[in-house]
Amino acid sequence: MNQIQKLLCYSGLEVQDYRDCQPEIEEENRRKMHVYLNMACGLLFAITCLSGGIGVLREHSLFYCIALVVCAGLRVVDLMFPDQNGLLLRWLMYAFAAMLYALGIAEAVHAPEELSVTFIAFLLAVPLLFMMPPIQHIANALLFDGIFIGMVVVFESGRTVTVDIVNAVFFGVISCIISTFTMITMYQNALSRKRMREIASFDILTGMKNRNAYEREREDWASRCSVSLSCIYMDVNGLHDLNNSEGHDKGDRMLQVVALEIREMFGKNNCYRIGGDEFCVLLKDEESEARCAKTLQALLAERRKVFAILPTVSLGSAVFSGEDVVAVKDRADRALYCAKKEQKARAAAEKHGDDSERTV
Repeated sequence: MNQIQKLLCYSGLEVQDYRDCQPEIEEENRRKMHVYLNMACGLLFAITCLSGGIGVLREHSLFYCIALVVCAGLRVVDLMFPDQNGLLLRWLMYAFAAMLYALGIAEAVHAPEELSVTFIAFLLAVPLLFMMPPIQHIANALLFDGIFIGMVVVFESGRTVTVDIVNAVFFGVISCIISTFTMITMYQNALSRKRMREIASFDILTGMKNRNAYEREREDWASRCSVSLSCIYMDVNGLHDLNNSEGHDKGDRMLQVVALEIREMFGKNNCYRIGGDEFCVLLKDEESEARCAKTLQALLAERRKVFAILPTVSLGSAVFSGEDVVAVKDRADRALYCAKKEQKARAAAEKHGDDSERTV
């Protein structure tokens, strides 16, 4: 991909980075659309009411009324589909921008003897309202700039025609340049924010969500569930001994392998690394968290035949029963330590039995 295409189509970002930023950008555009439509409806309503008593406004009152109706229609669509998908959101953005451009063109046509100020102002301001790839802003500006110049040639005459055409061309070029560099900056900022969130929310070693993400998201889990919420709390056995005997690199590798198995079974969005060797999995609407825990143990035992580095994992589980997520996690934590005590007791008994056999 050449640099110009990358600049115009993806605001200077790599294709994957651009796609990763799209959810945040759409959410930002959605918030802006709510604000702009409310402001435009309020302002146009006020101007329409005032136009009856102010001569300058009265001349354009019809245009203000039409713009108010269009804005109100867009606001109704916005209210009917508050979480609109990307396609509908883009349609609303294009329609809002087209309404502003059309208002500027209509005022220029209605007063052919005067220089067009409104359209030039919109030409400079509209491309900065929403975050879009520069090529889209440039295409919109060139389209409506061309329509404006055509209308000027048809309806205006004399010196006004020349000045308006020169202004349209000059400020059209300025608008394209400013909007391009503004979009590049805004997209770069969006990417930086995304990466900062990832650093703050993900554990670099295992690729899992970290404790920060758990603390921030845990209260949302109960609202996502329609049937039940389960928590599986895990502790990797032998990490401390492995770090001491073979070094921290081996210990890190062991954690990575265990984390990979956990993510593959439960999904990356459900898994958290809470501490050094502790992991937490939150599951919604599972029939049996104990069954899931046993399945994971069986999977790890099977994989241990291939990867000798895989350790044993102690697990505790609990189901939501009206309390908050913290209480569910605490109950799973207590179940974990009960399991660890039982496991140590079994290991001690087996060791004692082996010693007795050797003594005999």
